Amino acid sequence: MSENSIPTKKLSHRLTGQDSSFIYGESRNGPLHIGSLSFFEDQITYPELVRHFESKLHLLPRYRQRLIPVPFNFNHATFEDDPDFKIENHIKLHQLPPDTSEAQLIEAAMAVFRKPLDLNRPLWEAHLFNGFKGNRSVIMWPIHHCLVDGVSGMELLNVVMDFRPNPPATVSNVESWSPKPLPGPLRQVIDATLDRAQAQLDSMRRLSQMASNFRSSVKDLGSDAGTLARLARQMMRPIAAAPWNAGLVSQERTLAWLRTSFADVRAIRAAFGGTINDVVLTMLSEGAARYLRNHGGQPGAPLRIGCPVNVRRDDESGSLGNRVSMMLPELPAEPMDPVARLKLVAAETQRIKEAGEPQALERLMSNGESNSPALVAMLAGIATAAMDTAVSLQRIFPSWARRAALPLGLSFIATNVPGSQVPLYLAGHRMADYIGLLPLGGNLGFGVTIVSYNQDLYFTMMAAPNLMPDPDRMKSLVEEVFKELKQAAVAKSVPAAVQPSRVQIPIYTGVQPAGVIEPPHPAHPGVAALRAH
Repeated sequence: MSENSIPTKKLSHRLTGQDSSFIYGESRNGPLHIGSLSFFEDQITYPELVRHFESKLHLLPRYRQRLIPVPFNFNHATFEDDPDFKIENHIKLHQLPPDTSEAQLIEAAMAVFRKPLDLNRPLWEAHLFNGFKGNRSVIMWPIHHCLVDGVSGMELLNVVMDFRPNPPATVSNVESWSPKPLPGPLRQVIDATLDRAQAQLDSMRRLSQMASNFRSSVKDLGSDAGTLARLARQMMRPIAAAPWNAGLVSQERTLAWLRTSFADVRAIRAAFGGTINDVVLTMLSEGAARYLRNHGGQPGAPLRIGCPVNVRRDDESGSLGNRVSMMLPELPAEPMDPVARLKLVAAETQRIKEAGEPQALERLMSNGESNSPALVAMLAGIATAAMDTAVSLQRIFPSWARRAALPLGLSFIATNVPGSQVPLYLAGHRMADYIGLLPLGGNLGFGVTIVSYNQDLYFTMMAAPNLMPDPDRMKSLVEEVFKELKQAAVAKSVPAAVQPSRVQIPIYTGVQPAGVIEPPHPAHPGVAALRAH
């Protein structure tokens, strides 16, 4: 299939329950958009960026559609053509002082990223920052989580970008865009009623299929019930106390990022076993354990890390929206030898896979599609309003806020997304580095995105500075663990006859400062499926 071929697959325009949760659960201090920062080798002008997006919009219908709520939340909202769409409302230029440092750039970018997207417009933006050191450009891409998850967001990026500096001209027979009229309230209610009826029919069909294979269905239900009961008991157990969980997240954001060689990560995996995911979780959990030791952490309860898991089927590749479950590994919160930790991580993730925990959670969330959107929206609205009020009171009564912070049961989120392993280009400009951005909220004041790009692996430590003002420290500790694992892998690969009498593997003393899937080829089917939308 060529880059500009038009597949017949159409995208659903009504939000699912999982998609809608990112609208209902959004608050002033916890906006629920994801995003990225793309660093380019030279400067991109604003007219170049606008022309580039205009040339791609016929491939991206959601970029010209806005959310239209259903009256009384009788069903979830739909995406409809925005008759007032103007690309200038979504592409913004920020001219920084010449030779702006990376720290100043991040401060300027986070001042924009922390604001919620306008729900009355298509839910994406592209912010061009010029003036970065070396006369380079940086583009920040916020896009609402209701529209994409990490995997579909990366596939969307591969549509916006090019795989060569001078790509062939796009198809010339593209029809000029003419927005469809917005549906009236009566049409919305009728469509919402029909969609809910169809959902009920689909549910009955699934029940019928289960009844036709009663014995197998009962076995699956019993297995899911046991797995979910174990997960419920796990979530009730305490986790390690951490500064980034000790209060409620305010609106401010900061970050630090780290680039590592994908080849080195593969070498660590080859030397000690496990998966790329396991190596990544080893780096993050050991870095977090060392951070806690430096901040007066007490031994005892473990870290519990939320790891989103892609549950798309093969026939869903290229579809937007959210199709994720969660893996919840528990790992020691005390510093230890990184190689020994890697073996513990591999055993824990293997246990989770064998128990089928992500699949059981996904089936539970699928059953939630039958919940009343009106009730879900009302309860979420009450909760988010209470959360924003508590954040305001936190500034006046900080000790009370620390006691009132809701224990969400997670230490932090670590989301791992495969990306292109060849360079990407925008209007002929090569993207040098690419880092992911994730939302924070509640008492989750720290999270990590891991993205692969062009043979490197990028870690972004996002933080709410009112709870964690020093993400650079976490970055240094994670990098320290990576270097120790790399050195241990090199030592193991040296033949015994030429090894020194004693191989010194650095062990953390508490004084010295400082899961990703194998990425697909850029032509994987999800990219082709998106290019014509």
